[in-house]
Parts: sequence; structure tokens; C-alpha cells
Amino acid sequence: MSIILGLTSYFHDSSACLLVDGEVKSYVEEERFNRVKHTHDYAKQSVDWALRDAGVTLDDVEAVVYYLNPTAYLRTGIRMALANFPWSLQLAKPGSATTSPMYRLWRLAGLKRWLVGQHGGKGKFDMVFLDHYRTHQASAFYPSGFDDAAVLTMDFAVDGTTEVIAHGRGSTITDKVTHRIPHGFAIIYAALTHVLGFKWNDEYKVMGMAAYGEPRFLRQVETLYDLDPKTGALQLDLSYFNFQNTGRKKLFTPKMAELFGPPRDPGAELTQREYDLAASLQAAVNRYGITLARLARDMTGSKNLCMAGGVAQNCLMNQAICESGIFDNVFLQPLAGDVGGSLGGALYHYHATLKQPRKYRMRHLYLGPSFSETIPRAIARAGLVERPAPSDGASTWHKEVAKAIAEGKVVGFFQGHMEAGPRALGGRSIIADARRGDMKDILNHRVKHREHFRPFAPSVLADKIDMVFEPLPACRSLEYMIVTMNVRPEWRDRVPTITHGDGTARVQAINPEHAPDYYR
Repeated sequence: MSIILGLTSYFHDSSACLLVDGEVKSYVEEERFNRVKHTHDYAKQSVDWALRDAGVTLDDVEAVVYYLNPTAYLRTGIRMALANFPWSLQLAKPGSATTSPMYRLWRLAGLKRWLVGQHGGKGKFDMVFLDHYRTHQASAFYPSGFDDAAVLTMDFAVDGTTEVIAHGRGSTITDKVTHRIPHGFAIIYAALTHVLGFKWNDEYKVMGMAAYGEPRFLRQVETLYDLDPKTGALQLDLSYFNFQNTGRKKLFTPKMAELFGPPRDPGAELTQREYDLAASLQAAVNRYGITLARLARDMTGSKNLCMAGGVAQNCLMNQAICESGIFDNVFLQPLAGDVGGSLGGALYHYHATLKQPRKYRMRHLYLGPSFSETIPRAIARAGLVERPAPSDGASTWHKEVAKAIAEGKVVGFFQGHMEAGPRALGGRSIIADARRGDMKDILNHRVKHREHFRPFAPSVLADKIDMVFEPLPACRSLEYMIVTMNVRPEWRDRVPTITHGDGTARVQAINPEHAPDYYR
């Protein structure tokens, strides 16, 4: 039996994935246990649960695969520091002890000993470090079900590689075009997110804002880079960027204000300028993604596309690529960000390194912990009353939940295995009536406590999806809220809570075989 443990830790979005004979046995993110969003802590509880869930120990694991290459991380840092000396001396300023490059390198140098110390065993496993982009490629291609596909990854990878066009065939992934730090659209997106007054990991807010603006800054955004549509060569105008000098501490120079005006102070009221800049950035990333997709088709000749990496979480860009007609089939990895590095790392080692045949195909994301014995204790602690299921086996609670939603109640829905990834998909979901015009404000103000422009996502029966939404026939990832669809005009007033300002919605198609209770 082949057991491989994939691991992400120390940067952000720590997670663990256990692969048994080429099939994903379990997957979970550390934030589910420590309740710290995008946590960079070591994924101890995730690893403990994954091993326990499979009934194995660390001694049964043949390889632990980490999602980043520490040698490339160090080499990239040194190269950037030398290329930008003496300005790069700013990189030496102390930051958070647990997120500094030296702390991370120290941790990675002793990672095998740390694993043994945390989880026991004799350390018989191989410790494998992969280039970060390889884990994104593997997470996209191997679970896609495609034997032949273009593979496009777009990311902000600290070990050097930002964007890659590759060709996946069988178990082999061959690179065609590579962009390296500091050149990549993720850097542009992150910089303008900070110009808008937001912080790291707030890029999704900017995507939501785009519906409320006009792309009047599109020309200015596109002056920040030059992309050759024939060769894929990319060059950022580094006079506007400071990442190469200061790392994550300061992403842009004062010259950026010449294009967009002064950066917004965090917490200041949003104005139309900010909405227009968000719309312009979205228009630019749509164009950029389509250009790379077209280049990927030309270079590989494949009719299939697989995508992953942080930028591939942009649902509107994903929709634009699916609608472009460039590819017949598009698989969007729902664990597109670094949370998917543990999955991709395990799959890459199994297929590309060990040359084992492909088995696993992603059909659902209900891969995390489930609970049974702890629920009565939680109910008692909360002072709630449990109602037993009917003794004859007949289930009426599905109708009761539906009735509660129709009456305007907000329901916390908890059942089965926890979802993998950033989206609530009916395992741990807040659900409410999409037909109520006031429900968005109710959820934002009373439950979610977030900005007014943040959309809510619809769950819809898979066999009814084309009734409410305009079809997206190329997309093979409609189950995961990783792509937007246009709400049919005649439905927009009927489901106002999930219809965003641009007429789109980030859809989840529900199938009875994977989520039977939610489907009912």
C-alpha cells in the first residue's frame, strides 16, 4: 500500500492531504481546528486527523511532500536582493518572527525531525520538497479526468515561479512558458488591492467591488505590464512596483499614484474611484487570462484546459475563459490557492515521480472530518433541544428546513464530512431564501458582518441549473463555487439575494450522489 502525505505550513493556508494508493483518503485545513483564517501555523492537528482517519501512523507513510522548494525560496531571495542592492537592504528589516524568511528556512531544514517529534515514529519516510508551481499544476491536471490538457497556473509564488503554461499528457506535465518573480499578474493584483486600502488575502473583496464600477482605469492598469500574445513573454514596469526591493512590506512605489491617485487609507469610506479601479483591474485580468488561455491552446493543441494558482480563484476571469470558446472543456481546481498545495504535492509525487497510473478524479470536496459522538455534547452545552429522528426511518427534517427557509429564517446547516477549500458547500453552510430582497442585508449585517458589496452564492439542483442561469457548457467545475454564471434576466428579480450587481452569481450545482441531504 502506497501512502503519501502532502503538507502545507509556515506561509499561509496550512493543510494536510493523505493519498492512499493514488486516491485521496482525507484532506483538511489547519484553520478548521485553530480557527485562525489563512493560518501559517504548522498543520499539526490536520496531520494528526488525516493519519487517524486513515487508521495509519507516520511510520506507514512512505513520503511526506512539502509544497515549496526551500532551496529555490532562498535562491530567489538572494537573487532579488542582489539585483536590487542597496534598496533591497529593506528586506533585512525585522518583521514577525514566525513569518520571517530565516525562520521559515530554519523550520524547513529540520522539517523531518519536526514531523517525527510531533507525530512519533522512526522517520522512515522520504522528505520531498517540490517547486511550488508544480503542486498547483498537479492539483489541476491529475484530478481533472483529462488525459490531455493545457495546464495554466497563475500565482504569487515566493520560491520564484509565478505563471506557467504547460502541457499535461498521461502522467507527464511539460512546461512551455514560464514567468518568474517579480513578473506576474498576481503581483499587479496584490499591489492594486493594497492601493484600494485592503490587505493580503483581500483580493476577493476587490473582485466583488468590480460590479459597482466602470473600467475607466483599464488603460492605466495595462500600462503596468507588457505581455507578448505570441510568445508569452511578460515584463512588468518595475518603476511602479517595490516588491523586488521590500518583499511583502511595500508592493508599489509612489509613482503608482500618478496612474490612480493616492492610495486609500484602510478603513476610509469607499468612493466611486475605488469601485472604478476594481472594475478596471477585473477587466484587465479577464483580458490577461484569455490571452494566456489562447496561447496555451496554440502551444499544446489540446481542447482541454486545467487551471490553478491564486489568480485562478478569480471567478469572473474563469467565466470569461469558459465563455471564450478557446477550449471545449475547462477544469477549475476549487482548491486553486495554496490550500491545494498539499493535494497537488501528494499527487505530483505519486504520478510524476513514482510513475504510478492515475486513479483519482475530483468529484466532490466532502473530504474533511465528520462528527457524531461530539454533537450531543455540543447541543447540551449550547442549551438546545435535540429531537430524535422518526423511529420508522421516515425523514421529515428536510421539509422542516425548507419550510424554515421559506419563512425567512437563517439556517445553520451542519452534516456529513466537512468541505475542503474556502467555500461552504452544504456540509457547513449558512443557508437562507434567495428570493427575499432584504436577505442580503440581513445576512451581511446580522450574521456575516461584512461589506455591502460582498455577494452571496447560490446552491441549485444540478438538473435545474440552466433554468436559472445562462449555460456555461465548457466548465467542468460547477459544483464548487469557483466560477460565476449569468443569472437569466427573467430570474434576476426572483432571486435578488444571489444576483450580484453585474447580473452574475457564483454557483454551486448540487448532485444527489455526493450531497443527498442537501439535495433533498
